Amino acid sequence: MIYVILMCIVSFGVALFAVQNAVAVEVTFLAWNFQTSLVMVILSALISGFFIALCWGLKLKAQHYLSERKVQEQVVALEEEKNLLQEKIKMLMHTQKQRAEANNAEKAASANTTVTGFPQAPEIPKFDPNK
Repeated sequence: MIYVILMCIVSFGVALFAVQNAVAVEVTFLAWNFQTSLVMVILSALISGFFIALCWGLKLKAQHYLSERKVQEQVVALEEEKNLLQEKIKMLMHTQKQRAEANNAEKAASANTTVTGFPQAPEIPKFDPNK
């Protein structure tokens, strides 16, 4: 908003200067040579400057838009990669848990074997006729 206000003040100042100096001048540019009012020269220079500033601003906006779009595409790709890695972590944790359970079961089974390598017979409860 400040930019617009500043541009209006500058434009008003240039227009005021041009109107107060309404003298005929001779303009020479490359092979052209013509005579016009100083107001026309000043205002055409002002309008040309606005047009150049507008083109520059559009160029900057387009660059910003393209870079923003590229960043958004990278974010989407990284989120997909993150989801895949989280799935791999879950699978690895599940595999690790299964291996730990298998090792615990193997240790429990080896605790039930005797020195001879044969498993111990389970204890059979004794029959008590008094019960």
